[in-house]
Amino acid sequence: MISPKTAGELSPLDQIRQTESEVTRQVAAVRESAEQTVAEARNEVKELLKEARTTGSCRGETRYKEIVSQAEEEARGIVAQAQSRAEELHRKGKLRMSTAVDYAVSLVIGLEGAGEHK
Repeated sequence: MISPKTAGELSPLDQIRQTESEVTRQVAAVRESAEQTVAEARNEVKELLKEARTTGSCRGETRYKEIVSQAEEEARGIVAQAQSRAEELHRKGKLRMSTAVDYAVSLVIGLEGAGEHK
């Protein structure tokens, strides 16, 4: 059996082949490491996107609830103003109705009284 030659005993062609083989192994190791890094980065991006969607959804829902609450509060204010205005108009209407009735009665009485004196 022939024993393997040491690096000094290898022919220049064998030394080139050995170097190529070593470089090929290193490239494969670097490629594998890069692929793993890319896979980890993709997973991290997926998680960040998922988290961003959840956060955005929660913020959107919170903002939606704030807007609805503000609109409801504004509507309550408008209804309260309308109710107050309606009560005021009703009160003024009663006063005017009473005044109008008094005026009509006084006219009728005045006419009757005027008719009796003639």
